[in-house]
Amino acid sequence: MHPFTTIAVLVLGCFAVLGNCAPSLNSKRTNAVCRVEERLLRQMRHKVHVLSRDAQRQDEDTDTRLVGKELFRGLEESGSCYVLREVIDFYLITVLNSAELQAKYRHLDEVKEFLTVLMKRHMSDCDTEEKMQANENIERLKQKVDQLGEASKAKVVGELFILLQEIGSRCSTAER
Repeated sequence: MHPFTTIAVLVLGCFAVLGNCAPSLNSKRTNAVCRVEERLLRQMRHKVHVLSRDAQRQDEDTDTRLVGKELFRGLEESGSCYVLREVIDFYLITVLNSAELQAKYRHLDEVKEFLTVLMKRHMSDCDTEEKMQANENIERLKQKVDQLGEASKAKVVGELFILLQEIGSRCSTAER
């Protein structure tokens, strides 16, 4: 076989292999497993609502909104679920771990457990191509929580129902 023919066969073979692999390389959609079943949300809606309502009575800052339009500014739909997952993670680690909150609000342990399962099992593969913008939005939320100081606890718990609604509208498998 001529050296040029050998190289041509090798190159064509590489293209064939790449052609067969290309569909699987692109098959990981940014929102592939990032869809939450509506029934999961429905099961906890009442408890989260009761918990949020109790905390809203303690929240004196009615002007500040943590989970609102600002959180999703500049993002496509696929980025929203990523942001919500990151917010849940931040809340669980930073705010909701307080023993004071657990003593103060009934259903908090159950809601925390639900959010943990929701995040790890149903939102774990949420990702976005807009990570820089998403992380900027999340960072602004974290700064607001820091600025609120101790009052952030009531604000976060008070907005858990809004968080659940956002997950339902942005990440749910319900018909759109």
